[in-house]
Amino acid sequence: SVATLIRDYNGGVLPTTSAEVDAVVARIPEATLKSYLNGRMETVLQFSTVAMEMNAQKSFIEGIRSDIAWNDPPAGTTVTITGTGEMFTGLMDEIAESKTFMTLLGFAFILGFLLLVYRRIGAVSPLIPIAFVVGWCGAIMYLLGLDYTPLTAVLGSMSIGVASEYTIVIMERCEEELAKGVNYLEAIQTAVEKIGMAITVSGVATISGFAALTVSTFNIISNFGIVTVITIGFSLMGAILALPAVLSIMYRYTGSTRASTPAGAGVTD
Repeated sequence: SVATLIRDYNGGVLPTTSAEVDAVVARIPEATLKSYLNGRMETVLQFSTVAMEMNAQKSFIEGIRSDIAWNDPPAGTTVTITGTGEMFTGLMDEIAESKTFMTLLGFAFILGFLLLVYRRIGAVSPLIPIAFVVGWCGAIMYLLGLDYTPLTAVLGSMSIGVASEYTIVIMERCEEELAKGVNYLEAIQTAVEKIGMAITVSGVATISGFAALTVSTFNIISNFGIVTVITIGFSLMGAILALPAVLSIMYRYTGSTRASTPAGAGVTD
């Protein structure tokens, strides 16, 4: 409290008169004094804790809130929890509440774009492997015990953005092959053979770059590097392994968006 601060600046004893209090307060640095006397604030209770995991820290903060409510501060007095611990746990609560919405919004944006471009229900094909990727990434984070941070909370949206590039490129190549009049199974095989190697090399190069973050001594950056490497790896798997199966089903029932050009057709006078 401010009384402790005044005592510390008065040689370990409390002043006995108002004049002595004013004299001691005048010697206290303004930045230090504002931590205890600011507006109508009366007292600051400050204490240190051991290093705790996020869940333990959140439980600790909730316990303090319960104690405050149980003790019922006097009328006209309010008690507020402050500090980096409370701020960070509050931030993580907001992130946990918004990350699902951000992921769904990412799906909605890409779905709207695909429907606008391809104008058929089969345009959802690239999103199906992406949904698998988002689920795989969440599962591996749980198995590895990785906590959500302000960086890893964007995992869902990041997975959608990275994986959509790979899946859309392969589907577009399939559309080009189908426009030539080939069978849809041959079109898928050709697309994976021609594009699969290119996106694999690109993905591995990207993974190699982000892998440098995994050796960071800063835990948040290290976890972000691990999650990013996993996300890109699963995105490649979804595009090369899962998408062909999805496309074969979609093309079987919906067909291509482009009219096929009969083999051997040419320009006539």
